[in-house]
Amino acid sequence: MRKTLIAYCSQTGNTRKIAESIFHVIPDNKELKNLSDVDSLDDYDLIFIGFPIYNFEPVRQAKDFMQKRLYGKKIAIFMTMALTSAPSNEQTAGLYNLTISNCKMCADEDSILGVFDCPGELSEIAATALINSNDAQLRDFGMMRGYTIGFPNEKNFKDAESFAKEIYSRCLSEARE
Repeated sequence: MRKTLIAYCSQTGNTRKIAESIFHVIPDNKELKNLSDVDSLDDYDLIFIGFPIYNFEPVRQAKDFMQKRLYGKKIAIFMTMALTSAPSNEQTAGLYNLTISNCKMCADEDSILGVFDCPGELSEIAATALINSNDAQLRDFGMMRGYTIGFPNEKNFKDAESFAKEIYSRCLSEARE
């Protein structure tokens, strides 16, 4: 493989921390960049793209990047969100599935090698906006901010590293075939 890019956007630092964990375990010929600093994707065989979730979809910068620049590239998605990967009830399970689906629709689904989601702390600003919403479901979600404090944690970083190793290994194996 020629080169791996770990590109991310982060609003509160959660996604940046996961990006750094992924970068740490990719063995060689790699770059870590903020999405806004990515000029060209020509030199990359594998792209990890990370972003926070806002309103159950990628933040605008990540959504635009995926829709305009990633067609036909081998990509792995990682995201941070206030929802956990083990939804606790039917309502949060539905929101979780909607979020994952919205992310996949932003990219060429045939190019997605994997998706990693990680709990992240819901920012106070986002929680306040949700609490002030006219939608009761969104207000309830904003009230759950306290449950998100402390994420991502060490287990989440290790899980991100395992995800990155698996994706990289699979991509390397395919390149050898």
